[in-house]
Amino acid sequence: MTRIATSAAAQTALLDLMRAQRNVFESQQQLATGKLNPDLKGAGHRAESISAAYGARDRAESYKFSAERVGSRMEVTALALDKLSESASDLRVAMTTIDGTHIMNQAREAFEKSRSALSTQYAGGYVFGGTRTDTNPIAADTLADLVAAPTAADVFVNSGRRPVAKLDDQVTMEVGLLADEVGADLMAAFKRLAEFDAGPDGPLDGPLTDAQQTYLQGEIANVLSAFDRISDRVGENGAQQSRVENMVRSQGQKADYLTSLIGDLEDADMAAAATRFQQAQTAVDVAARTFSTLSQVSLLPFLR
Repeated sequence: MTRIATSAAAQTALLDLMRAQRNVFESQQQLATGKLNPDLKGAGHRAESISAAYGARDRAESYKFSAERVGSRMEVTALALDKLSESASDLRVAMTTIDGTHIMNQAREAFEKSRSALSTQYAGGYVFGGTRTDTNPIAADTLADLVAAPTAADVFVNSGRRPVAKLDDQVTMEVGLLADEVGADLMAAFKRLAEFDAGPDGPLDGPLTDAQQTYLQGEIANVLSAFDRISDRVGENGAQQSRVENMVRSQGQKADYLTSLIGDLEDADMAAAATRFQQAQTAVDVAARTFSTLSQVSLLPFLR
């Protein structure tokens, strides 16, 4: 009976030792990795929640990155629109002078500024090209090219559709503007001025004639209209920028929340893990001594 009891006690002590060693190993892993479990297999019923949180966080970060890129594109677009607006303003101011030579020189500079604005690129693509980002949306390099075109609209080669960006599971929006949407009226004004300069009442060279002054006074209203059209697009782009900035902030907050949630589900309490490690080591020492003592129990001393 003594042998049976001693054997059972030794077996119990061995199980205690193995359990304590496992606790030491698990607490060491937590201290080394900072995680409650080395992988999702050990997470038990929390595994599905952790996996879903990771997926949702990855989507939020992806949407945030996409919104940031769209926002950067819109910033570039805003600068281009400002440049286009300046060219319209420069043309209007030039038309108020009485020196034809100055007017045409300023018109050429303003045209070059507007052409450059409409040719603006971001990340290797033309921002005013619509879905056709690999081709310059304005095909006229000079006022002469503009005059040679049948109409001002013919110098625009952008696509008819704006790009679309997906910024959330349920949110998509058109991003960017089209070259002909923002520049058609201004290019038409440049074309009319260049054609007048090359026509029977031209050239605009030196002091203006009465016919030239009459023409310019009427054309100023068209340039102002083109300026207003560009200003409308500036406002539209600004509204889009505000919406995109809100999406960046929203997706960032969502990603931060999910990161915190994941931490709550799988991160170890390092102070508690250190305490468990010390307790487990103590338990190993006690269990090892107990098992060693019981393994050496014998009846021989009592049989002498």
